[in-house]
Amino acid sequence: MYDSWRDPVTWHVTETPDGPGDLRQFGRRRFALLVTHKRNGESVPSAMWFGMKDGRAYLRTGANSWKVRRIRNNPQVLFAPSNIRGRPRGAVIACTARILPDDEKPRAARIIVDAYGKGRRLYDRTVATVYEEAAYLEITPNALLEAEAAERARWARRAAD
Repeated sequence: MYDSWRDPVTWHVTETPDGPGDLRQFGRRRFALLVTHKRNGESVPSAMWFGMKDGRAYLRTGANSWKVRRIRNNPQVLFAPSNIRGRPRGAVIACTARILPDDEKPRAARIIVDAYGKGRRLYDRTVATVYEEAAYLEITPNALLEAEAAERARWARRAAD
C-alpha cells in the first residue's frame, strides 16, 4: 500500500555531501525519510513519524517488518527531513540505526508521542494495532557517534595518566 504513496524521488536518495552532521535541520518537521539497504545494496526508502531527543531520532515500526530485518543486516542508514510521501526537505545524513531492547522501548514511545501529541496516541490505538509487536529504532548521526567515541577516548587517556 505505502509503495504507491512514495514519491519517486525517494528511490534515488544519496547522502548530501558536506551536509550537517546532526539533526537540528529537522526542527519542527513531522516526517522523516529513512533509507535502509538490502543485502544487494539496493536502497529502500520509508517515510516515518519520529521523535527527537539528545541529538537522536526515535521511530516505531513492526517488529517483523522488512526494514527491521534490513537494519539487523546493515545498520547504516540515510535519514532526512521529508514530506509525508518521503520527498527530502533537507540534507540527507548518514546515520546508524539501532533496534532498541525492551527496556528502552517505553522511553522511545514517550519521545514519539510527545512529538505528535493526541494525533500519535490516536494512531497508536487504531492504525498501529496491525503490528503484532512494535520495534523501536534509534537513529544516530554518524558524526555524533564519532564525536562521542573521541570524547570517550579523551576520558580514557586522562584516566590512564
